[in-house]
Amino acid sequence: MRALLLATAFLFAAGGSAFAADAVAELPVASTYNWSGGYVGLTAGYGWGDSKFNDGGESNPFDIKGFIGGVTVGYNYQFNQNWVAGIEADLSYSGIKGSFGPGNLGEPGGGSWTCGSGACVTKVDWYSTVRGRIGYAFDNILVYGTGGLAVGHVKSGIDNSSSYQASSTNVGWTAGGGVEYAFNQNWTAKLEYLHVDLGWTGLSNGFFKSDAKFDAVRIGLNYKF
Repeated sequence: MRALLLATAFLFAAGGSAFAADAVAELPVASTYNWSGGYVGLTAGYGWGDSKFNDGGESNPFDIKGFIGGVTVGYNYQFNQNWVAGIEADLSYSGIKGSFGPGNLGEPGGGSWTCGSGACVTKVDWYSTVRGRIGYAFDNILVYGTGGLAVGHVKSGIDNSSSYQASSTNVGWTAGGGVEYAFNQNWTAKLEYLHVDLGWTGLSNGFFKSDAKFDAVRIGLNYKF
């Protein structure tokens, strides 16, 4: 009986030690990679979205899409072992463009908004964002969310109609997230998603306007100082 009690106590002790070891193994491990510092980089990707026109009545949306690519600059600060906060700015060339028509583009509910004898066209020439970033580092892998200000130049109008043309630099917003991988202390690569809303582009009299909003997925390569 005494031997049985000793054996039972031993099994409980061994099981408790194993449980404690598993619990310690599951605790977050402090990142050994240091994400703090400034960086510069290049990005490339693809954007897709929609645009619609309004001249007192709103048209149905049509697709816009195209290649995007540009440059990035930013700064990260790592704190509490695994958390990373930063700020990032970028400037991108944009080939995002779309058209419909000529003909009837229609209105929500089945109205008759029309492009007339020309095509309805919207193009985003370039855009820039300034965003905050907050993320969690799993050593040399950073998962983050991001959001902030977006600025872009949008041109839109109806071909063959001088009255239906608009071009302006718009201020809007952007939000998204991504994952970044550090190859070493200097080089990182990222995969990122952003939603960009550049608001409305309109004539000075406010009679004709169009909007541009799109989603973008891009890859990036950064050099960290």
